[in-house]
Amino acid sequence: MSQLPEPTASPGPEALPKQDALPAPGGVAAPAAPVSRRRSAARWGIAGVAALVVAGVTVGAVRVGGAVSGPEAALPGAAAAAQPGGDLAAADAPVAPIAFTATPPAQAPDSFDPLVRFARFGRLPAGMVPRTTVVQAGDQGGYTIEAGLPERSIGAQVAVTFFPRGVTPHRECLATANLVRPMRGMASTPTAAAAPAVPAVHGKPVKAVDGRMRWEYAPGAWAEAVGKDLVDREGEDPAANLRALADIAADLRYGVEALRFPLVVGGVPRSLRLAVASVTERSKTGWSSGLVFTAGPYCGGENVAPKDALAVRVDAIIPGYGWTGDHSNATVDGRHAVKQEFPTGATGLAVYDNPGPHVAVTTSDAATTQLVGGDGLVGLYRRIQVLGATDLSTIAQPADQGGWTTDPVR
Repeated sequence: MSQLPEPTASPGPEALPKQDALPAPGGVAAPAAPVSRRRSAARWGIAGVAALVVAGVTVGAVRVGGAVSGPEAALPGAAAAAQPGGDLAAADAPVAPIAFTATPPAQAPDSFDPLVRFARFGRLPAGMVPRTTVVQAGDQGGYTIEAGLPERSIGAQVAVTFFPRGVTPHRECLATANLVRPMRGMASTPTAAAAPAVPAVHGKPVKAVDGRMRWEYAPGAWAEAVGKDLVDREGEDPAANLRALADIAADLRYGVEALRFPLVVGGVPRSLRLAVASVTERSKTGWSSGLVFTAGPYCGGENVAPKDALAVRVDAIIPGYGWTGDHSNATVDGRHAVKQEFPTGATGLAVYDNPGPHVAVTTSDAATTQLVGGDGLVGLYRRIQVLGATDLSTIAQPADQGGWTTDPVR
């Protein structure tokens, strides 16, 4: 694990700034998500967590060095170190890898495992790179991969979401519902007019629905792709954009491997399970990762805030380059900090350096805050490790995952 430099002295507490609202390849069946204490059971659905894990929260925390008991960096697949309080689970057995190929899975899972990579991009339009993977467990969850430009947050972008077997594509309960929005003109494109011009994906007909392209990636299981600015030409061409989506879908790769994460979280209560995991391996602001833990099903519809939820997010550097100590209203372990309490009972903590790293810790309500120890989330913050190097050289570069872990929850 890379050691981070000691922070400069923080200025005294100041007024809290205004913040936004909390936001199987080759004929082999794809593996279903295992049921464990740290991974969600197959029947869960999650709503309202997109702002917590995909876009991040407006406050965050950072952990440096050995405040987490046990070894500073456990090897992937190794058993978790024993921790005080007995509230940390042993590591799950490593996932059995399956090589990635262009052959779609013979069977789709009933739920995706938040710690497992299921699919990745093959060919992409010129200049685009794979960036983010978001996995949401439960029958209303999904597996999403996103690609875009390495040095820009605008411009060409595509996201593909795979839904569990038997689930109609939807957005009400999906963490990545608005990760990519259709280009203007796509939503009104008549299906009958657009679909005939688009080739089938692995022999499966394409459907255009609300500006998004759908196809059956495995028997009884649907995938949905949405993109913008995929075609390099003057003006907007919804039909050309749809054909570009079909080309991307036809070259997707399917397999199994463990996802790697740049953080380790200890001290998560036994009553909370990992529901959503997000990893951005490359972006305008470097790498990032988020984990959302919940106590039960929270599928109340689009834009409904989750209840009994705990979210942790780490960014390599400060999002937007704009955070400095001038925004802090507290210090934690000598670092700039922002503490927030919301009328809903939600609590947020930020502890950060400039330019980074930046790790968000939030709870959805007062009861969950107390469940993780209260104290403004400081206790939980001290059981989070950042495993990746964090400096301006990480911007728009592929993340060095050598020190990352496949077991982010201890």
